[in-house]
Amino acid sequence: MSTVTSFPQGTPIWVDLQSTDAAAAAAFYGALLGWDVSKPTPESGGYWLASRDGVPVSAIGSLPPGLADKGAVPTWTIYLAVDDADAAAAATAEAGGTVLLPPGTLGGGVRLLIATDVAGALVGMWQGTGLPGSWLRNEPGAVDWFELLGDFARSDDVDGELGFYESVFGLSVSHMTMGESDYPMLAVDGTAFAGVGASDVSGLPSHWRVYFAVADLTASLKRVKKLGGTVLAKPTSAPGVGSWAAVADPQGAVFSLLQSVPAEPVEADAAEAVVQGDSVAT
Repeated sequence: MSTVTSFPQGTPIWVDLQSTDAAAAAAFYGALLGWDVSKPTPESGGYWLASRDGVPVSAIGSLPPGLADKGAVPTWTIYLAVDDADAAAAATAEAGGTVLLPPGTLGGGVRLLIATDVAGALVGMWQGTGLPGSWLRNEPGAVDWFELLGDFARSDDVDGELGFYESVFGLSVSHMTMGESDYPMLAVDGTAFAGVGASDVSGLPSHWRVYFAVADLTASLKRVKKLGGTVLAKPTSAPGVGSWAAVADPQGAVFSLLQSVPAEPVEADAAEAVVQGDSVAT
């Protein structure tokens, strides 16, 4: 079991979903990813807490009606660890980002804030351990990878976007080649946790994409559709990485599923069948 218990500054420490129907979303992800989801309690802040084998995975809450009225949509949020939430808020403003929710204290000594980076992507910042304390990662049903996606990747604005995360979190940037394209990656202490690029789903604003690991991508995509979700893009494969695809839950929150190597790449015909709706299991 891959359980993370140490979260240096800049490390992903948690993800959560704010949905227009938290109960329905909890049922969807529980069935798709094998989560055990507990009902909201005052101690959980009204969130449905998800775990696998007793280890926390994520949480699902309700999108505040006031935000929904202003056009906010169900969204997965990544939280990066910070040593000092107040200093992170100041650094965010200095680097050209916007603090949407100033630093505040939660249970367990956690302080967090919500901001947007220079391209408008939403990102949370989390000081202290508290919940999760331990976090299941890199196993089927758990978070496996992240991407920071937007139109900035198609222009020189990518340097400003990368610079924001270098400045605010002290992250480093490395590069790898994906096909014929450069693929920047964000890293903590030399370990990459996220890629940076253009979105594989048209019409989305700049955003952080959460990737959940699955053992069988084709079967999981069929399961998404059976549960009322949507497959948004044809699966893609890369040698040494695996196969992945963007999907949306029934309320519209976008995320990706990733079948890592050493599994075989998804067959093109099977992938096309899933996207087009042919031969989908019911």
